[in-house]
Amino acid sequence: MLSTKERLCLERQKRRLRLLKITLCFFCFVCIVVGGYQLVHQPWFSFGNIDIVGTRNVKNEDVIRTINLQGPVNLFLIDRTRVKKALEQDFRIEKVDTSYVWPNILKIEVTERQPAIYVKSAYGGFAQVDFNSCVLNVSKGIKDASVPFVSGVSIGNAYLGDKVQENDVGKIVMFLSKLDRSLLSRISEISVDGQNNVKIIMLSGVPILVGDVNRIEEKVVTFITICNEIQSKNIDGYYIDLTFTKPYIKVKQ
Repeated sequence: MLSTKERLCLERQKRRLRLLKITLCFFCFVCIVVGGYQLVHQPWFSFGNIDIVGTRNVKNEDVIRTINLQGPVNLFLIDRTRVKKALEQDFRIEKVDTSYVWPNILKIEVTERQPAIYVKSAYGGFAQVDFNSCVLNVSKGIKDASVPFVSGVSIGNAYLGDKVQENDVGKIVMFLSKLDRSLLSRISEISVDGQNNVKIIMLSGVPILVGDVNRIEEKVVTFITICNEIQSKNIDGYYIDLTFTKPYIKVKQ
């Protein structure tokens, strides 16, 4: 039979052994966590995929190059905030949203800038401008008729990504941004005369007098209503004048 002193000594040994086991287990756990963290953060470690949506003019290869993705995809090394900031530096891109999709996909949603108008620039060039007055393209001619040309206005030197400061251009693109795609596609040309009065020429050939460029935003609702009416009722007119309190339609006899 053990004495009291021997029992106390044995209990101390057991406690020390338990503490040693706990310490070793904790040390092993820390090593596993640190080792796993180091492993998954290696450039050669492959984990996950990237899904890029919303691109049309911007190629997926451009997106990959912009976010400086090299080698296999490793989502543990990709900073979503940096991806967003890097892509939004591209003048062709208006907005970027990122999100994770189960189980291991980083979804990058790109909203590209949409062209609104063509307008004259310096040296006989033509600038394509978006709905935020940002220059998307500059060329020697108008390459397509996807957006209307604004005559009577020139923006001078224009470089890709520039914000157009011309007041008339800003007013016009703001007006156009209020219209739906269907109505926009029916506009052929927008003319600004020497008195800053705006005339919108539809694809049907009917000119619509909108009035002072500084007040055209006030005419948005009236313009939409009149355009929908002449389309639904198939009205054939010489011109439409929105400068009066009540719109005037000169109908062909």
